[in-house]
Amino acid sequence: MVSKVTATGASALAIALLTTGVQAQVQFSDAQERPAPEAVTEAVTEVVVRGTRLSNQRAADAKRKAVQVSDVVASDDLNKLPDQNLAEATSRVAGVSTFQDEGAGLYIGVRGLSQEFVNVTLDGQEASVAPRPFDSNLRGANLEAIPSTFVKQVEVIKSATPDLDGDAIAGTVNLVTRSAFDTRKPWLSVGVSGGRYEENVAPDDMKGSVKGKLSAGTTFGDGKYGVVFDANGRSVHRDNLKPGAWFGPVGDGRALPEEVGGYFYQRQEDSSGATAKFEFRPVSALQAYVSLSYFDSDIVIDKNKHALYAAVSNLTTGTFSKATATGRTDKVRYGVDGSLTVAGGLDYALTGRDTLSLKGSSSSSTAYQDDPRVDLYSAGPLSGTYSSDGTTYAYQFDAASAPKFVTPANYAFNGYRRYKEELAKDVDTVRADWTRRPAAGQGLGFKAGLKWRETRIDYTASNLRWRNPVASADFRPFIKATDYRFPGTPNDMVVYADIDALSAYAEGLGATSFSRREGYVNGMDYRVSEAVTAGYALADYTSARWRVIGGLRYEKTATEALNRFNRAENAAFVTTQADYSDLLPSVAATYFISDQWLLRLGASRTIGRPDIRDLARGETPPNDNGIYSRGNPDLKPRRSTNLDASLEYYFDGGRSLISAAVFRKDIQDEIFDLQTPYKYTDATNRVIDSYYVQPDNGGDAQISGVELSLVKDRLSFLPGPLAGLGFSANLTLNDGSLDLIGANRQVVRSVAPEGLSKKLANAALFYEGERLSGRIAWRYASAQTQQLSVDGSGDLKLAAYGQTDMQLGYRLNRHFDLSMEVWNLFEDEQRFTNANAAKGVPNWYEGQRYGRAVWFGINCKY
Repeated sequence: MVSKVTATGASALAIALLTTGVQAQVQFSDAQERPAPEAVTEAVTEVVVRGTRLSNQRAADAKRKAVQVSDVVASDDLNKLPDQNLAEATSRVAGVSTFQDEGAGLYIGVRGLSQEFVNVTLDGQEASVAPRPFDSNLRGANLEAIPSTFVKQVEVIKSATPDLDGDAIAGTVNLVTRSAFDTRKPWLSVGVSGGRYEENVAPDDMKGSVKGKLSAGTTFGDGKYGVVFDANGRSVHRDNLKPGAWFGPVGDGRALPEEVGGYFYQRQEDSSGATAKFEFRPVSALQAYVSLSYFDSDIVIDKNKHALYAAVSNLTTGTFSKATATGRTDKVRYGVDGSLTVAGGLDYALTGRDTLSLKGSSSSSTAYQDDPRVDLYSAGPLSGTYSSDGTTYAYQFDAASAPKFVTPANYAFNGYRRYKEELAKDVDTVRADWTRRPAAGQGLGFKAGLKWRETRIDYTASNLRWRNPVASADFRPFIKATDYRFPGTPNDMVVYADIDALSAYAEGLGATSFSRREGYVNGMDYRVSEAVTAGYALADYTSARWRVIGGLRYEKTATEALNRFNRAENAAFVTTQADYSDLLPSVAATYFISDQWLLRLGASRTIGRPDIRDLARGETPPNDNGIYSRGNPDLKPRRSTNLDASLEYYFDGGRSLISAAVFRKDIQDEIFDLQTPYKYTDATNRVIDSYYVQPDNGGDAQISGVELSLVKDRLSFLPGPLAGLGFSANLTLNDGSLDLIGANRQVVRSVAPEGLSKKLANAALFYEGERLSGRIAWRYASAQTQQLSVDGSGDLKLAAYGQTDMQLGYRLNRHFDLSMEVWNLFEDEQRFTNANAAKGVPNWYEGQRYGRAVWFGINCKY
């Protein structure tokens, strides 16, 4: 068990960050590399160069050679910390944030913008890793399914050149796989780790977790051919706890909210992936490859809730009465049911200055969700006392009520729901590029290319909700209780449902056994296709101190959506079509002020296409409060004007660096959710003031910020062995505003865009010795709004969050290494709230605890 430390100790330990700078291998021309200025001539004593230190050195060199403003997480960094997946690993780059669910990273945002503004590619080509079908945005690539051990490095390209896709307002994230020609030496690496997460909730005891990886590669045929194979797998068991959660109007904050209780989740994740690549270079003028990549993930979450409901508060005495109890159990199964990508490419040197590059890929994946749920209800009445610290509420039952709350026989069946979704996503791409390099490495060069990409989505969903059984039915055998005490409550047991058995029993009864039946079978299904045809031309000027790239990119987008706007079951699909064109200029300049200083400048025009769901969906059924939503096939893309500048300083022989970057993005035609009021009559004939939501264009957004990065390869000024320590850190300061438009098309309020944290920071302190290595890393994101509504009633906010992770390694010999990893060293928690700006007080709160995890592993290398 790792002992807790004080906040002061935590601050001292988490002094630093991640390796920020690294390249953005600009997809410019694999055969062309800008001549670097003279090497820095500082004398530096180097004894051991491996692991994090070697990764930093490669990173600094790659960043220096890059054309755009960019950063990279290299393989050593990706695998040196206990990140749960690639999304979490990438969040250690300056300006990158992670969007999480239940403590696991899902998507990444860049420079204060969410995943829908980020273009994710695999070796420069789009891959289908379908997002979760129930997420609010389907543009983002679901990196939850991809372990961080899969790739060689992650390139975060933050400014644009004409050869990059235009749909990248925030930037492009390119996942780079290994090449057999990286070292030209055979290698084999096998690793396995076992771990355990410490948070343990009812009803089952926490199980151990395991993860493994394998990487192998070699060249043969006199170095003309190469083969690479990477594979990985994870089976992770992790529990989440949400003590002190509450929901509902709270008036002046002194009365108990409508619902006060706790959620306890048990999560099992099984994921695997593999990639194989065959490369050949039969002659010096030709190099080609064919690759196959596969990912799969299956996640099962047992969700339980046990809460106090509808209490009548006495503000004078601090007591409550007439309360009831409620419970809910879900068994959510979701994941990516196979993501398969076949890709290939070749580069052929037509002349000493001209290269033709051809690439193509075909990728498919299917994301799914199956969520059966049962609601439980106890009439009570329950009474006792309560108190509040201003954020959470604590209650104490009186002697008569305490046993009522935890006795399963007091609870009755209150409804059964099952929601199923499946989203199939196919992506095909073809591109051709011609590059003419300048003579003698300097002067004027050119590049031009064509690209075609088609994305197809097929979404199917069904939803049933049954209440008030009319046939003879006995649900009591499926209602259970188990020993478990929620933090902050006196209750020594919790009530839950055996959801697997109850689900089978309810569906065996059938819909005719219930008097209240709601839902749909296929009325929400839709299909959508999006075809993008692009062409570009650019000029590339290189001199002893300058490299300037400028040109134009043209993209034509055609969409077709088929859906049922009236939600009629088995109705014919209604087809809507749209197309638009964009001319996207950009220029990027790099000036080497001296051997150690360089300046980058960039200006570009990019677009942000509407979310697939917004284009294609029909009309969702109203929820219990009458809120429903529908799509809009006439949405236009956002257009953004982007300005970038960075200043970089390299020292310690080029192994250390300091960089500062500034940026601004002006976005027009931002997409917002237009809320139109209407009167909703619920199943009990109660009339509710509600609204429907439809995405629309309108309003503008501005994002600006500063990124500061430092990598210090060795703290040589420290005495003795401490001189072997190294340090890295980054800080991003964001600012932004978004105009939200109301039903009258006027600006209702200006807010920070979704996903924007005003402060993002990473820090790491590392040591690389002859045998012992270690790293402690801290990351931080200030508060952000993850969901916006026009009047503020539906805003979802994530409070500021920081987390510290640690890794220790010991080299037994040249082939074997031992490791220990600690995830969430200080057991930091996350807090979410619905800050209801319309009513002035929050009406929803969750604090989430994930505990700590400790892993031990062994790795073998040959």
